[in-house]
Parts: sequence; C-alpha cells; structure tokens
Amino acid sequence: MTDSAEGPTQSKYVAYSDELESIPPDEDELIDDIVKALRENNERSFRRHQHATRDAHAKSHGILRGELTVDSDLPEHLRQGLFATPATYPVIARLSVTAGVIRSDQVHGVRAMAIKVLGVSGPRAQKDDHRSQDFIMVDSSTFPFANVRKYAENMGFASRLAKTPDPVLKATNIVLRGIAVALKPFRLKLPERVALFARPNNHVLGETYHSAAPLRYGDYVAKISVAPLSESVTNLRGKRIARGTGYDALTKAVADFFEKNSAEYEVRAQLCTDPAVMPIEDATKEWPEILSPHQRVAKLTFPAQKVNSPARRVYGDDTLSFNSWNGLAAHRPLGGINRLKIKVYNASSEYRHWMNNVEPTEPTDISELPD
Repeated sequence: MTDSAEGPTQSKYVAYSDELESIPPDEDELIDDIVKALRENNERSFRRHQHATRDAHAKSHGILRGELTVDSDLPEHLRQGLFATPATYPVIARLSVTAGVIRSDQVHGVRAMAIKVLGVSGPRAQKDDHRSQDFIMVDSSTFPFANVRKYAENMGFASRLAKTPDPVLKATNIVLRGIAVALKPFRLKLPERVALFARPNNHVLGETYHSAAPLRYGDYVAKISVAPLSESVTNLRGKRIARGTGYDALTKAVADFFEKNSAEYEVRAQLCTDPAVMPIEDATKEWPEILSPHQRVAKLTFPAQKVNSPARRVYGDDTLSFNSWNGLAAHRPLGGINRLKIKVYNASSEYRHWMNNVEPTEPTDISELPD
C-alpha cells in the first residue's frame, strides 16, 4: 500500500512530540469538577435502575467476538505500534449509544463502537500490566466540544438532556431533522452539539466510527476510524431504523444480523500533516481528507454469533471496561478531551463495579467472553 502520486508523502507527516500538546493551567481543576458532576449522573441512574451503568455509553446494542488482522503490505509510515507487524489478534467489541442514560433506540443520538484487542505487547500508556489495546470510536468524525473548558461550560446542557423524557427527545429529533434539511439550501448548519440529534437513526452496523480526538501513532499522530468493508455491512449504510419498531430496535437489529451473517470492517489511520489545520487541542475540527486521506492498516472480522445472550450482556455491561488510555504508549491519546477521559472513565468504572459488587477484570483470552 502506497500513497498516491498526489497524496501526502512520508516526509509531510507530523512527527510525534510531547510539545504537540498544550495543557491549560486550570485544566485539572476543571476535570475534577466534571468528574463530580458526572458522578451525580451515575447516582441518579442507579436510583432509577437499582443498578449502576456507565456515565456514558450506558446502553449496549451488542457484545461481539472477532479478530483484528494487521495488513501485511503496509508502508513504513503505517507500520507503527499495534500495526508494526502483520498479526491476527482476538477482539472483543461493544456497540452502544454514547448517552449516559438508558433510552429507547428510537431516540436519535451518537452511536459508538469500542474495541478491545487482546494479546498486545509493548510499553504501556499507563502503568499497568495489561496486554490489551482499546479504541473507543463514535459515528462522528469530530467531538462536540473543543476542549475541557468548553465541555465544562456545557455540563448544564448535558445534565438537562439526561433528565429529558424519551417522548420529548423523540419529538425534538423530528423537529431538528426538519430544521437541518431546511437549512441545507442556504448552506447553514445547526450548532454541532444540537446537530448530533438531528441525524437520521441509522443501522449501527452500517456506520463508520471515528476516534474523533487524535492519538499517538508511533512516530506520528493520527485519528483512527473503522468503516464497513464486506457487502453484508456496506449494504446497511444509511439504512434507517423505522419509527415504531420498538424500544430495543437497534439491539434487535444487531442480534438478528449476527444470527446468520458475518461482518468485515477496515481499520484506517488518518495521519496529521499540519497541526495548524489538523489541531491536537481542538476536537471540533475536521481533519481535511484532501490533506491526509484515511489509509487502511487492518481488517476487523466478526463471525455469525449470539451477541446478546444474558451472560454476554452481563459480562460486557458490568464486568468489562473500555478506556482509550488502556493501551500501548505508541497509541497514547492526545489533547484535552482525551486528558479528560482518563479521569472520567476511571471514575465511572470504579463506581459501576463497586455499586454492582462486580470485580473488574481485564481479559487476557477470548475464551473469557461468554457465548
């Protein structure tokens, strides 16, 4: 695999350096305030369900067993970190909605795919003895808030959203969708945090998922994405989930698909070529593909399977944790939104496991995933 004659060359890729990050002096204090606010969401959810859930990605649509196969013909600039050597790794993936509240699948929102690659060796991003690499991705190429301060300023909006009943959100989705369509001829858009809820409610298996915020890619810096590859899932691109198909419509759609079908996705890296245009500290900025296209580095394969058995759901929702900081130093998350995540995800995981009286474990073998 090589770049096109008109595409970026290896010399144009930005070399990784600690200096690429710029940490505001009040960031730690802001993060602590956010962690406290999200704990209140955890506690409110526990009172409602008498069971602790994640403060984001609360509802899963399926827990998948699969494999990640690193491509064997990668050029040097793509042979980095996990992708440095051709290999096949077992994978556990969790499909979810990013909301911290369990809602009807008829409510539009941001969907997510979390991937845990097992049997990964190398220096770690955190001081742990794990041998896994997590990637947490959403079906949006950007994050709605640029940095920790902007996230903190919008905590009130997030809190009100968490308390909004499903019927109100469903109606709001329909109205926002109509407004978004009406604005298109004028080349106008809704604000990003609102536009996320105006998107059509599509089948989760046909979506493309993005890291949204950047991470280290060995000697370079990149965003990671996962896109449908096999016909079985490319056929689901843009397929709407019909209104009135039930509270768990997406969950059922995923389960029904994997009863008889397999799925393949390609894993891609988009390397940074200009930090002024492809910033590290502003997660709202789209990285232009004209400056750096997505380049395939591996393939994800999920065979037919039962993705929502009771034992598997309990394992995926209560026992497992996914954290973008659980991984290799070669893929250390970058930027303020990722610095926020390390504390937020750890605090959420600790609360969830403690309240549910479940011992947190990091899997070392795919056999630990129940059928």
